[in-house]
Amino acid sequence: MRKRVLLLAVSCKEGGLCPGGIDLDHPQNWIRIVKDDGKAGAVQGHEIAFAKPLDVIEFDGRPMPQGKQIENWVIDNHSCLKKESRSKNELHQIYNNYGYHGFWGNYKAYLNESEFDRISAPSESILKVSNVEIYANERGKGKIDFDWDGSRYRIKWISMTDQDFYSRINAGERIHIANAYIVISIPKDIDYVNPSTGERQAYKFVSRVFEI
Repeated sequence: MRKRVLLLAVSCKEGGLCPGGIDLDHPQNWIRIVKDDGKAGAVQGHEIAFAKPLDVIEFDGRPMPQGKQIENWVIDNHSCLKKESRSKNELHQIYNNYGYHGFWGNYKAYLNESEFDRISAPSESILKVSNVEIYANERGKGKIDFDWDGSRYRIKWISMTDQDFYSRINAGERIHIANAYIVISIPKDIDYVNPSTGERQAYKFVSRVFEI
């Protein structure tokens, strides 16, 4: 099946990339591009024609859902082509057209096992947030804090995989952004067991930050 996707995120993932964006034929839906390995693995830059966020790509592909990530697709026959680039000015329309702007039922950095099992929403959300802080924690991992839903909820310590910020936060900078659209995801499966409590947890992560 031929697909056109406006990429919104091309984040780091396990030695490769996790590209994803809006299905231009059905702009309320997300398409995440994964490796055809049955495990939703990372792809390499050449597989997506070295496209970046806000580029439009076109390819022959097919759905490859994994766990909660029902939006996963694979590219067939090395068919991906970069067709054009779009402007950040389109982000407001993209946000309005996309179908999910939620946080999967809680206001924490993770979902516990019962919360995760109950999810029927998409695994990808686009949020309009404010008072954004991007930084590296004491272990050198990228994190993001932000206010959401009319600044009623302060969301803290979410993992951040937008590689455009890595050099700055690795140098010790704490980045402040007044307002942004962010792309935030949940994993396909529960990916962590808390060593203190034994609780199985699925951690949310932000793959792209667009300052507005």
